Amino acid sequence: MPTCAWPRKAGVTTANLYWPDSSAVYWSTVYPVRDDLTITVTGVFPNARYMSFNVYDENTAEFSFNEVTSSLPDYKIKPDRGSVNPWRFPGEPGGRFTITIRPDAEPGQTNTLPLAPPGAQIGAKASLIYRVYLPAGGDSAVELPTITLHYGGESVTLPRCTSNSPGSGSGGPGRPGAGQSTDQSQHPSGGSGVPSAPETSALPQPAGEKVFARTSEVSFLAPNADNGYLGAWITPPAPGEVVVIRGRAPRAITGNHPTPWPRLLTDVRYWSMCTNLGGVQKPVVVNRLADGRVHYGCRYNDETKVDLTGHYTFVLGTEDQRAAIEAMDKVTFLPFSVNQPTAPHMVLLRHLLPTPTFPYAIQQVPIDSTPQEAAAIMGAYYPLVSVCSLESLTVRGPARCKRERD
Repeated sequence: MPTCAWPRKAGVTTANLYWPDSSAVYWSTVYPVRDDLTITVTGVFPNARYMSFNVYDENTAEFSFNEVTSSLPDYKIKPDRGSVNPWRFPGEPGGRFTITIRPDAEPGQTNTLPLAPPGAQIGAKASLIYRVYLPAGGDSAVELPTITLHYGGESVTLPRCTSNSPGSGSGGPGRPGAGQSTDQSQHPSGGSGVPSAPETSALPQPAGEKVFARTSEVSFLAPNADNGYLGAWITPPAPGEVVVIRGRAPRAITGNHPTPWPRLLTDVRYWSMCTNLGGVQKPVVVNRLADGRVHYGCRYNDETKVDLTGHYTFVLGTEDQRAAIEAMDKVTFLPFSVNQPTAPHMVLLRHLLPTPTFPYAIQQVPIDSTPQEAAAIMGAYYPLVSVCSLESLTVRGPARCKRERD
């Protein structure tokens, strides 16, 4: 049994694992499966763009039990009596909620998550993850929920873990500790665990190449059930060249406060594009520069420039190319890794919580379908990739980016 609550924290500033989004922070608690165990989680709705609870099995996979899914997003949580859920009705954050994780979950039960998948063995490990995107005031401003365990005829409310708590630095199944550094400098290019680039990783020759796909490779451990991921392995091009990714931007919520959901004239709650590395830990790019600056490899919708037609243009380049790229109109810079400049990068496009009326979401694309199938479903929202020299890009513009042939 856990002895304290939320011992593990993941994100770009702590455990940079499994291609995270730099705008999100994740807290987790691991527990053993028992027939007589019920877990109560009580807390306040945070001041943030998004929050959710997910239960995962011992393989860190999502599941269903009695047709009850192991995911509970913010807008589906019923508030405690006298409180308001600001993702259901207009209101200030801070209202209270109570969630129950139980071994006999049934459809129709309020704020209920299943304890473990059908057939789980007694003593097997399961985990609860609390996700928050874009918390106002940063992750230190998030008031973590209280966890109470009910088993053996007793109730035990777990104290909040500290750095000195037993096991507070240990990881869950297959995970390093939250205090373990995941700076890319510890993962040399071409080292053990760095994947070879698949066929789609080769940089496309013509403008508008279709290389992004929704593969099982990007349905990684502890996936967020509310996210759809479209990914492509892209190898940094030759010196002086850049990679251009263009597509139509879905309409999304802005800011870092709760908003009732779904909302009219909105396609998704949140979306982002990130550059990531491979290997065992799969970190998002974090470039720590000699002058003390730290640059992350993610841009979410508020940080992305959009032109008059509603299209974004991401230009992937080196830190040395950043100034020239950011000087261009309606262009958003994304960095390749400083420490692994030649390694293949997983570039991920995320759509979080699409509305039922948005048919072009990544969630509509079947997993392990081809890039061509994804492009047919997503239409203008599919990201097209091209490569050209930075000089050509600045002179001719992104729409005409195409590698010059010898």
